[in-house]
Amino acid sequence: MVFDSVSKAPLANAAIRVFRSDNAGDGVDARTDSTGAFSVSGLRAGTWLLSFLHPRLDSLRLEPPLARVDVVEAGDIDVTLAVPSGASLARALCGATLDDSTAVVVGDVRDAAARWPLVGATVRVTWPEWVFAKKAMAREDVARVSRTDSTGQFVLCRVPQGTTVTALAYVGADTTGVIELTVPTADYVVADFVIDRTVGGLVSPVAGASGATGKRGRGAVRGVVTTPDGKPFPNAVARVLGSGSSVRSDSAGVFRVIDAVAGTQTVEIRAVGFEPQRRSVVLRPGDALDLAFTITKSSVLLDTIRVIAGRKLPPEVVRLEQRWRRGFGVFMDATTIRERTSTRITSALWGIPGVRLGTRSGAGNSVWMRGVGGGECAAPVFLDGFPLDMGDISIDELVSPLEVVAVEVYARSANVPAEFMNPFNSCGVLLVWTRLGVGNVPVIDPRRSRR
Repeated sequence: MVFDSVSKAPLANAAIRVFRSDNAGDGVDARTDSTGAFSVSGLRAGTWLLSFLHPRLDSLRLEPPLARVDVVEAGDIDVTLAVPSGASLARALCGATLDDSTAVVVGDVRDAAARWPLVGATVRVTWPEWVFAKKAMAREDVARVSRTDSTGQFVLCRVPQGTTVTALAYVGADTTGVIELTVPTADYVVADFVIDRTVGGLVSPVAGASGATGKRGRGAVRGVVTTPDGKPFPNAVARVLGSGSSVRSDSAGVFRVIDAVAGTQTVEIRAVGFEPQRRSVVLRPGDALDLAFTITKSSVLLDTIRVIAGRKLPPEVVRLEQRWRRGFGVFMDATTIRERTSTRITSALWGIPGVRLGTRSGAGNSVWMRGVGGGECAAPVFLDGFPLDMGDISIDELVSPLEVVAVEVYARSANVPAEFMNPFNSCGVLLVWTRLGVGNVPVIDPRRSRR
């Protein structure tokens, strides 16, 4: 039989080849049935070799295995051919240092137009890890980098399982978009990248949503946005992250992006009050990719009622509600946040005076506020009272709206509470509070009479 040790299931419809070791042309062919079983008969005495072909081998970037059988007398011989397990593949590629919580990511990098392998391309995956340092929470960027070999293939070891990392591939100035790569709880993961090498001088700045800039190329996306009942959804914002123009769907729900960079990219569909949709795609220069999106309303949860019996409120909640009563900022409790968004914290900030959201090549939005002198500045962010060293990451990549119980927005530096002021900062601040940070006590508008 033939068994797939990665998916832990028999491999059906595999092409079996049994041939003489001294003459590859002298052989017998067979195919496995739905249970992975096969049989061949009439083999003469001597040494025979067995192998099999199946698309599963190609998808895992594996060469066909080979088994030897010595026929010395009449009778039945049982042979099992197998795709190695994910753990075995990971150990073979990365050595015995690979632990239970990490995976090996393999794949290839190809040219978007010619589809040939790209030798010497760089593949990079990154993810943030947060540590406490000097009474503040700081981010440490962790990265894994690999270069493709002579066949265009790469190997990345010790990538964390059960999470989503950001990834891209590049050769010189040519690059894919930054995509979100989901690494499941598995030892062996395959991910391929396609790079557009034809952009060259065609790359030029192009204004995107919220004034962001991107690149212009020859990739095109043609799509339709509908509601769950199949009705066209007009005025949804469609874009290819990091490149091309942001466009809106028309009355028939149809949109067209005609100037994106080709290769591996991410298409995003957004509308206020609806769940953002993202899809990783491969665009070819000059060819339009047809897509269909179904957009659904953001989940709205019931309001929170807080009952405090015989115990004091946590000091973080007391001080938060004191600031709320003074009214120098914009405050949102969990109910308001979830009415405005269910996927990204920053989406709840749309429309707040003095706040602008900037698009990023990766996940989430950047937050900009008014600085001294009328300019704009990147807003410092505090999570549960701790200042975050954000670098090039968005608060959207750290917490989800379901974790957040309150948000405070101070769009002007003059309104920032003293405990969150920094003499070197001339910008407003964003304060995000999670359940953990306030002792799992719901935060409500203190001007309400209910408790």
